Amino acid sequence: MKIVRATALAALMLLPSAAGAGPRDDLIDGMAKCAAVADNGARLACYDALNPQLKAAQAEPVPPPAPPAPPPAVADNRPWYDPGRIFGVSPGEQTTPQQFGGENLAAPPPPPGTPAAPQNAPPPELDSITVGVTDYSFNPYQKFLVILDNGQIWQQLESDSGIAHFDKHGKNTVTISRGFIGSYNLEVNDGSAIFKVKRLK
Repeated sequence: MKIVRATALAALMLLPSAAGAGPRDDLIDGMAKCAAVADNGARLACYDALNPQLKAAQAEPVPPPAPPAPPPAVADNRPWYDPGRIFGVSPGEQTTPQQFGGENLAAPPPPPGTPAAPQNAPPPELDSITVGVTDYSFNPYQKFLVILDNGQIWQQLESDSGIAHFDKHGKNTVTISRGFIGSYNLEVNDGSAIFKVKRLK
């Protein structure tokens, strides 16, 4: 019996334990050593000798999973004067007439289940739109409001001193273009007067 126990202890010493290994690592290492013992009695005695390490491994708390890595920060490469930095939506994101001038509008949430947009090259940025007028009106201070045939509504700024002239009997068309630092200019029927406006819808 002493020979069997000595053989089992020798089996546990065949491989050195890793520095700083915990009870679980020691147990796995010891079981691998015992499995290599050819003699049945010695192998059983080797496993019996691991009993204290088994209890230590069972008492060792399971380490918590590592927290997920934070998403990589996306660099904002827009220049400081880009209206997207000032107003929160870049004009470069306005690629259709329906989006033109909408940096001050709240973006609607995407419908549930909408797939992510493919990461393709963005369409070219719009600099102006020319749209027909379905209706217009003036407030008591002669500032106009126009409803366009694409559903947009634009209003003349209170700080703009110009007075617009629409054709009362014919079709009216407006051209709206980008101004300086996120502003917008409006021309009525390709006229020479330019009015400062903002989009309401």
